[in-house]
Amino acid sequence: MVPQPAAPAPSPAITGYEPPPAPSAPPEVPAPAVEAQFKDGRYLGWGYCRHGDIQASVVVEAGRITSATIARCLTRYSCSWIDALPGQVVSRQSPEVDYVSGATESTDAFHDAVAEALSKAK
Repeated sequence: MVPQPAAPAPSPAITGYEPPPAPSAPPEVPAPAVEAQFKDGRYLGWGYCRHGDIQASVVVEAGRITSATIARCLTRYSCSWIDALPGQVVSRQSPEVDYVSGATESTDAFHDAVAEALSKAK
């Protein structure tokens, strides 16, 4: 009969070793309260250029600009050139808007009108 190889000896257990505890999730820290940038309400402001005047209306709710419009357009040219600017005011939460080629002065007047309106909301 052919001798069978012996079974391997069990490896000795390490005594006194405990695996590290599973990492716990860091405690949730509430986001810092952000002070409202503006007071709620509807505010009007005027901007002026050599082509005429523009009045902007800005609505603030919960401290954020929720609406901006060209309330009055008293320029020689149609304010349709700057129709996209009120949306930029809302999305940027700022009077800072992109210049419109061919309507640079109207853009400046609208910016100034919004800035004046927001100065009343501080």
